[in-house]
Amino acid sequence: MSDATGTRDDWERRLEMVWADADDTRPDELRSAMSAVLAERADDDARVLFELASVEDFLGEEAAAIPLYRESLAAGLSAPFDSQAIIQLASSLRNVGDASGAISVLKEISPTDPLARAAEAFRALALYDDDKPVRALRTALDALSHEVPMYGRALGSYAAGLRSRPRIRVIAVALVVKDGYVLGEEYAASSARRAFLRAPGGGVQPGERAEAAVRREIAEELGATVTGAGLLGVIENIFDNEGRQGHEIAYVFAVRSPELESLPRDSRLPVLDGDTTVGWYRLADLGADTLPFYPAGALDLPRGQG
Repeated sequence: MSDATGTRDDWERRLEMVWADADDTRPDELRSAMSAVLAERADDDARVLFELASVEDFLGEEAAAIPLYRESLAAGLSAPFDSQAIIQLASSLRNVGDASGAISVLKEISPTDPLARAAEAFRALALYDDDKPVRALRTALDALSHEVPMYGRALGSYAAGLRSRPRIRVIAVALVVKDGYVLGEEYAASSARRAFLRAPGGGVQPGERAEAAVRREIAEELGATVTGAGLLGVIENIFDNEGRQGHEIAYVFAVRSPELESLPRDSRLPVLDGDTTVGWYRLADLGADTLPFYPAGALDLPRGQG
């Protein structure tokens, strides 16, 4: 064994000892002990940044941990610590109220990663906090199905068949119209329905104004800033959701957003906390018999026409 390897192994052992003695009731001692070990490396070393983030995370200081996790990943943190940093970053984001950000970050974990099942468990927690309980349960059960030898197949099948219980949702959506085109979130066709579009947006949280909700949803889902939002109207949308009745109360806003309005006509923007994308569609091409746009009637609201 070379001296370099021996030094590295000794450093790792001392690091493990710090974590073995870690006590969140004595934060100053933990920070001091960790600093003494990390002092041997440069301040911008990816592993140093990761360990510093982990200390703040362990002490419940998620807001301080989040930028350090991001810096460690940007600095080229190596495996297996890169996957750990992604999962811990996602957990911290969820704990500070950014469930959508957590979902987005966890997309970076490959299904073949040794920590893929752990990542799915944290994704399930984030989905639940993001008001997606069925997707949360489906994700958790699907991850569990790979770990249960006798009933794994049954769990996976039941997870795939889970559907939302009937409820009335209050949502706030953005109508972004420019030069005869509208920005739509595309949902692919399935065996039970045709492809369709939805106005970007999402659920209104308890105690949240609808306008605040549409601004938050656009930031969380598309990473865009809303500079203006005018209420066009409120639509009661009752629809068929693959054989089950859906019911929404939709606040429809005419939205101005520099990032969205500057999106090239032939480009698509990924929805950060989902698997869909957003792009421009010609208003003249949309209709119930061609490509439906939901909430139904949104494009007929005053000023909604392009």
